[in-house]
Amino acid sequence: MTKDLSLIFENKPQQWGMRGDPYLWKEMQDAFQGESLDINPRDLAGKICEFYEQAVGKPLTYYTNEYVERYAHGGMSSGYVSGEFWICSGIPLLLDNLRKIQSGYPVVTLCGSTRFKTEFMEAQKRLTLDGYIVISVGLFGHSGDQEVWDGMDEGTLSRTKQMLDDMHKRKIDMADEIFVINVGGYIGDSTRSEIEYAKKHGKVVRYLEG
Repeated sequence: MTKDLSLIFENKPQQWGMRGDPYLWKEMQDAFQGESLDINPRDLAGKICEFYEQAVGKPLTYYTNEYVERYAHGGMSSGYVSGEFWICSGIPLLLDNLRKIQSGYPVVTLCGSTRFKTEFMEAQKRLTLDGYIVISVGLFGHSGDQEVWDGMDEGTLSRTKQMLDDMHKRKIDMADEIFVINVGGYIGDSTRSEIEYAKKHGKVVRYLEG
């Protein structure tokens, strides 16, 4: 993927404001293709607000939800974009994405079974010393953090595991590549889905073994 200003849109919000916001996001990403990443945050914020006004037809303000017909594709809030979303979530996320990219350090997300805690920690140390910003798992549910599941009923356990899986894909969104901890060649179903997700989104995939 070419590293231009459109790259800051690759890490998307976990939750949108209204149904029109993803379409404005994509339209803005397409418009910023080919533009330099060498921009300061204040100028970027101004550029986003300027594009918002051109696209929506009104200035960006906190308390307004504006309707844009070309963003209407069905659903309760179809076609509407949320000023609150862009001010509180969208623009701050884009500025943070810019900061990460401009840091000059590649970002890698570790993937693999949490039974390999020792290997995760070793990879984290080595990659950090190699100049990577390392994103790892939040807990090791199969090797040391089993108590997090204690007392959970089946429904809560299922929702929690689903949340953790989704969170890890958001971590992949933030990375330039993933590093798979495949000790003995082992890759479970969850890790396999993360690899497929990473490839689909143009991430480099590297492996501990093989």
